[in-house]
Formats: sequence, structure tokens, C-alpha cells
Amino acid sequence: MLEPLDDTRSPRLVLRRPTADDVPELFAMYSDPRVWEGDPLLRHLSRARTEAAVERWGEGWRRHGLGLWVARAASGPGQGDLVGVGGCNLPREEAWNLAFTLRPESWGQGLAQEVAAVGTACARALRPDLPVTAAVAARNERSLRAVERAGLAQVWRGPDAKDPDPAAELVLCADRPLSEEQVRRLVR
Repeated sequence: MLEPLDDTRSPRLVLRRPTADDVPELFAMYSDPRVWEGDPLLRHLSRARTEAAVERWGEGWRRHGLGLWVARAASGPGQGDLVGVGGCNLPREEAWNLAFTLRPESWGQGLAQEVAAVGTACARALRPDLPVTAAVAARNERSLRAVERAGLAQVWRGPDAKDPDPAAELVLCADRPLSEEQVRRLVR
């Protein structure tokens, strides 16, 4: 098993394990309506929700040696500025979850692919036996395109059990075929 990858880099990003010091900037990002317009479940109405997310991500790091990173610009005039959050975490023991949320100012620059590439490479190195998956709100077309560019393909589409909107759909993508039982467990 690899050493935990608390800090690493992509070509344009510094990727670092989240800490409580990141909460103010993360709360500002997750409370921006542009960030959650495609997926209302990303909306943070309180700083406490952001604090809980950072704590949950930290627990994942402690348990699995890999999780979501805070991504910051590695160079240029915005060096050190928050770009977003992303990487692979292991919320269920049966599959890696590729996730990323970027500040709107960082959209359209290929940064999600950088985070996804490093995250999936680390996940595959740590636990190659597990599939890499991504569960995306169907209405979040930007994220769906980014997940496809990261090499994951749609394996299921259906009702989003976590969204209060009865018409909301979820798309499950994966880097390999999944059994019906795996899909059932991952989308509940």
C-alpha cells in the first residue's frame, strides 16, 4: 500500500488534504448558487455543514489513506487561490467515488480533469480491485461531461433517492462494468 497522499500536485494545482483552516473559503464556494445550480444537494446553507464535510473527508483520509483534496492554484497571479475540491474517496468499501466541485471562476479550464487524473491514479494504486465510480445529478451536465472526459462511462441512470425533487435523476458512471447488485448498493 502507498503512503497516504495528503499533499501532491497536478500540472497546475497543489492538492492538499482539507483542514479546518479551509472552511471559510469552502463555505463561500458551496454557498455560491452557481456551484449548486446543477445539483442542489451541494448547497451549504451553514458553515456547520461545511465543517461537517471537512470532518467527514478527514475521517476518510484517516481510514483509507486517500480522500478529497483542496485544490489551489500552483502558480501565476492567483497562486494559492482556492480552485475547488476533488479526488477519490471511499464512502463505501466497494467502490472509489470520484468527485470534484470547482469554483465557477475555474470552470472550463480542464482543472477537473487534472484532479480526476491524480485522484483516480492514486485510488487505482491503493486499491486496484475496486472500481472508480461517480454519481452525478443528471441535470448537472457540466459534471457529467467532466466525468466522461475522466474516462468513466454511464452504467446506470434512474431516480435520485437523495434528492427531494421526485423528477430528479442520478447517473452512475464507472471505469468498468458493475453488477446489478453493485449498482443497487451504490445508488441507494
